[in-house]
Amino acid sequence: MSQTKVHFMGIGGSGLSGVAVLAKAQGYQVSGCDLVEKTPYIEKLKKLKIPISVGHDASHLNNVDVLSVTPAAFFQNKNHPEFIRGKKEKKLMTWQEFLGKYLQKDKTVICIAGTHGKSTTTAMASLLFEEAKLEPWAMVGATLKKWQSNARVGKSKIFITESDEFYDNFLSYKPDVIVLNNIEFDHPDYFKNEKQMFESFRKFIENLQGMKVLIYNKDDSGIKKLLELIGKERLKNLNLYGYTTKGSKIVYRKNETEFEVDGDEFKLKIPGKYNVSNALGVIILGKLFKIPIAEIKKSLSEFEGIERRLELIGEKKNIKVYDDYAHHPTAIKATLEGLRQKYPQERIWAIVEPHTFSRTRALLKFYKNAFDEADKIIITPIFRSRDQEDFGISGESVVKVVRKKDIQYLDSFDKIVRLVKEGVRPKDIVIVMGAGQSYDLSRQILNSL
Repeated sequence: MSQTKVHFMGIGGSGLSGVAVLAKAQGYQVSGCDLVEKTPYIEKLKKLKIPISVGHDASHLNNVDVLSVTPAAFFQNKNHPEFIRGKKEKKLMTWQEFLGKYLQKDKTVICIAGTHGKSTTTAMASLLFEEAKLEPWAMVGATLKKWQSNARVGKSKIFITESDEFYDNFLSYKPDVIVLNNIEFDHPDYFKNEKQMFESFRKFIENLQGMKVLIYNKDDSGIKKLLELIGKERLKNLNLYGYTTKGSKIVYRKNETEFEVDGDEFKLKIPGKYNVSNALGVIILGKLFKIPIAEIKKSLSEFEGIERRLELIGEKKNIKVYDDYAHHPTAIKATLEGLRQKYPQERIWAIVEPHTFSRTRALLKFYKNAFDEADKIIITPIFRSRDQEDFGISGESVVKVVRKKDIQYLDSFDKIVRLVKEGVRPKDIVIVMGAGQSYDLSRQILNSL
């Protein structure tokens, strides 16, 4: 049992709350604070008798060894008294640094990385290892229905973690295994350009130790570019396992997808080619850890997805409303293709909240074909997040690039709710996508029907 005392600033957030649960389970003395008394994640911490204060105060750090914060604090909260004291006393670190330095110590670390599909793939892998009785520790970037949490307390030396490139968070980990889904330019509020982003991914791959396994998507042009950057000589030191959907027999049905790997047939409930690709990495991972094929098949066929990934939040008057986290144009396109697989004939409304002015500006041209599978498209105001300026970009900019007949920009959620309510008809499918306030908009639309 560790006597190390760790204080989590912003403990009510999804990431920090999950890490706090794992730290407590590993015997650390845990405390935390948040600006608000209630968040969706605080209840589970109270059950663990973790002391939580409301508001920030430098005295929270009395007798504390580590102050762990969300990376966003380094952008937004530098004047917080705790932050200032923690930095001065050299106790300050992001929760990812705490995870890597303390909680993953002496563990076999499996990192799931890439621009898209990290949370789904991490969840797939974690549930597979759990069902195979390998008792993993796990940290996922979204809530799993089965756990009602984004974190799993394990009993073994295996630690599966979603590994995010933003703020170079993934460089806090020393993985034995990396599963790399894809690489596209993202997070322009942190990465100045594509070159800097690729450099971060290169450093991440070079963090591999122990087993030194890289499982990667051979179909992805970004990964091909990364492997060229690393070079053949360095790659010789790694154990490489590539996967591809090319040449794979994939059959898309309304309620399931069937695909074949090395003569074995697999089934998925969750739709879309991108999810087949996610599953292929997990299959290789399962085989590496000697999980029988029958167990891998069973686990994948039962996987129901995660919160905010093509999540059906309700149905009224024969109109289904979905909520999804997609905000990068590639993710929007893939999500709509998956939805079209489930509903080949129905009319699909795609309502998208662009995420940050900097990202929308950097990825603007990629919106052009993102909505090919949608019948009605509504763009909401852009979610500002960390951006200080708007760069002359608005939701109107997206409309101009897409240039479809049935796309429009509306400047408020109220107007969108009204328009959808007046325009939908039975059998329509409504999907709201985004990583800002869109979560709330999807529920407002459902309640208005």
